[in-house]
Amino acid sequence: MNEHHPQRRFDGIEGPAIAVISAAVVATAVALLHGPAVVLELTGDSYQWIQHAHAATHHRALMIADLDTFLRPSTTWTLALDRVVWGGFEAGGFRISSLVIHGLVALALILAGRRLGLGPWAAAAVALLWVSSPFTDESAFVVAYRFQSLLLLGWLLLIAVWPRAGESWGRGRAVAAALAVAAAAAAKETWVVTPALVAALELDRRRSLREALRPTIAVGIAVAIYVTIYFLSFPAGSKSYYEFGSHVLAKIPTQLAAFLYLREPMPFALELSWQGVVALAVATAMVAACLRWRVAGTWTALALYLLPTLPTLLVPYMPQRYLAIPYAGFLLLTALFISAAVEQAPRWRWAIRGGAAVVVVMVLTAGAFIVRADLSDYRRMAAAHGVLLAEAAEVSAAVAAGAPVVVVRDERAAPLLEILREPQGFAKLPYTRHADPYGLIDTAALFEWVIAEEGTRVEPVVDRGTDAEGPVLVHIAGGFVQSEPATDLSAEVERWGAEGRRVRVIRAVPLTPPND
Repeated sequence: MNEHHPQRRFDGIEGPAIAVISAAVVATAVALLHGPAVVLELTGDSYQWIQHAHAATHHRALMIADLDTFLRPSTTWTLALDRVVWGGFEAGGFRISSLVIHGLVALALILAGRRLGLGPWAAAAVALLWVSSPFTDESAFVVAYRFQSLLLLGWLLLIAVWPRAGESWGRGRAVAAALAVAAAAAAKETWVVTPALVAALELDRRRSLREALRPTIAVGIAVAIYVTIYFLSFPAGSKSYYEFGSHVLAKIPTQLAAFLYLREPMPFALELSWQGVVALAVATAMVAACLRWRVAGTWTALALYLLPTLPTLLVPYMPQRYLAIPYAGFLLLTALFISAAVEQAPRWRWAIRGGAAVVVVMVLTAGAFIVRADLSDYRRMAAAHGVLLAEAAEVSAAVAAGAPVVVVRDERAAPLLEILREPQGFAKLPYTRHADPYGLIDTAALFEWVIAEEGTRVEPVVDRGTDAEGPVLVHIAGGFVQSEPATDLSAEVERWGAEGRRVRVIRAVPLTPPND
């Protein structure tokens, strides 16, 4: 059989019309499904990342610095831009930008799908399914997790600019590809699998393995330099999420079972199941058929599914954000298979297309209901954060004064766990900060947010010398209680620690450029 590559030219107004319609549908889906989150308070890590971006706008070197060994500068850049565009400390602005990024990924998915050979409507369906899916909504609802969308955006743009079979490299295309790789590198550490994606792109060009090695090695050298610098900066052993266990074998089948709606994705339920075995068999059959039919784009779609999962195979959990990129690859692979099946069985083309359309509508409907249920969970989480923000605002003057402040957590409330024991949507994986009030927000980032003064940073106090003095804020269920000022910070910290309490020491300092 001839190579299947349904790359069709549009006549007249068809192409522009489809592009406009696709963009409008994506924007409408994002607005309807995710738009209500704009009015919610931020949650969890978002405050710390915004704090980091705030510092970076005053200390430019921090624009490429890590946050607690997480090296994701494009998150810093976009959050810093948000602060300029939306006026500093404005939750709604940050959320709007995350939704815009979410929508841009969907549009990039259309471009990538077209480059892989999908027809215009098939590519649009893939984008709509992705942007409306509960497998992708965590990156839309949680500002701190936009790095997942930014990584996928870089990879999709790389796919969109990579030459197809019969096309050659030009200077403009080479520059665009380099920028796409750089965008992926700036997004998240897992970009290191990009050389394998490049190899897949070359295989889809019908290049030999030897021919595919040159660009693969070029990107591989960039990855080797990155990895060397990373591990020199952050020596291994101090912090690791990796564990060996059954999840290594179960993660991919579990993902596939979720994508086929055979079972709900459970963050910790990573065990082999009959649903996973069935899903793996279905996916394997689709890949085998596409390879047999020589469907252009198969290797790339398969790589986009498998590669993002490989760096996290040893991580013993699977939050929703881990599913966003693999789901894009799964959708592309499925769409390529269906398109090829239509060409293989022309007599059945209307039945196949009709069946696919019905499935798309069913998945969109189910996904929309789950996304709205997820939104209900995030609304409850945001409300819990709002309570803490209001409590901190009442005593923020004590921190804004600039003296070191002892903050004691004297409660054991766990609002996140209480909310998520019975989630309305998919099961979620909350991160509880045990040393911080209610376990919700890093204490320094919390008070920097409520003080909301440009050029003022709240940071942990490392030096707790005996000559230091400052107020003591004790957090109980219902708010902060300001006790007598401490005349000896070290002694105060030790006293509360001996009583089994978690303690933070923070201070408000001016953010000035290094040379000031």
